[in-house]
Amino acid sequence: MKKVYFISDVHIGSHDQENEILKEKYLRSFFSFLNTQEDFALYILGDLFDFWFEYKHAIPTYYQHILSKLMLLRERDIPITFISGNHDFWMRRFFEKQMGIRTYHGVHTETILGKSFYFFHGDGLVEKDVGYRILKKILQNPFVIWLYRWIHPDIGIPIARYASHLSRNHYMLAPEQAAAEDAEYLTYAREQFRKGYEIVVMGHTHRSVFHKEGEKVYINLGDWMVHFTYAVFDGTTLEPRIWHPAEDDSFRGIHD
Repeated sequence: MKKVYFISDVHIGSHDQENEILKEKYLRSFFSFLNTQEDFALYILGDLFDFWFEYKHAIPTYYQHILSKLMLLRERDIPITFISGNHDFWMRRFFEKQMGIRTYHGVHTETILGKSFYFFHGDGLVEKDVGYRILKKILQNPFVIWLYRWIHPDIGIPIARYASHLSRNHYMLAPEQAAAEDAEYLTYAREQFRKGYEIVVMGHTHRSVFHKEGEKVYINLGDWMVHFTYAVFDGTTLEPRIWHPAEDDSFRGIHD
C-alpha cells in the first residue's frame, strides 16, 4: 500500500436538493478517480450518509449510486474502512457482510505505513454536549432499534431524514463558538499525542483543521457538503486537500 485517502461528513441524502446534486457529482468523480489509482486504501470517518438505519430488506434508493461506486473499489480488493459517526447510529453488519468494508464504532486505532493513527469521528467530544451523549445511549439501545425497525421504511426513512436535518447545526455557530470547539478538539488530540499516537484524524465539525506539532499531526477532515476537503497520506506526509471534479487530481487545502 502506497497511499491512504481519508474523507468524512458527506451526508448524502440531505434535504437540500441543489447541494445534493453538486456533492454527489463531486463524490462520484472522486471515487472514479480513486478507481484509476493503484495500491491504496480509503478511510471514511463517518456520516457518509445523512442517516443510516439498516432495515433488513430496504436501502434508500438515493444511496445506490454511491454504494455502487464503493462496490467498484471493493471488487478491485481496495481496502475500505468505515469509522461510524453520529448519523450512523444504526449501522450494523451490511457494510461488512455485503460489501467487505471494515466497520468500527467509536475510537479506532491502528498502525498504517509505520505511523500510529488514532481515528474518531468526534461526536460528543465537546464538553457542553451532555444532552447529545445521553441521546446517543438511548438511540443505540437495542430495544429502541428493534422498535424502530417495525416502522415501514416509507415512513421511517423520511422521519430519520428529518431528524438528521435538524441535528446539523455546524454552520450556525458564531466564529468565537467555532474557535472554542476547535480548541477542545485540539486539546483532545494532544491527549492522544501524549499517549503515543502520531496522527489523530477526526471529523464531525465540518471545519477543516490541520495542526502539526513536531512529527505529530492532528487533522479534522472538514466536509463534503460545502468544502469538499479530504486528506492523503503517503507514509511520510499527511496532506489536506480539496477536491475539484474538473481536475484529474486535487489541489492543496488550507494549513493552519
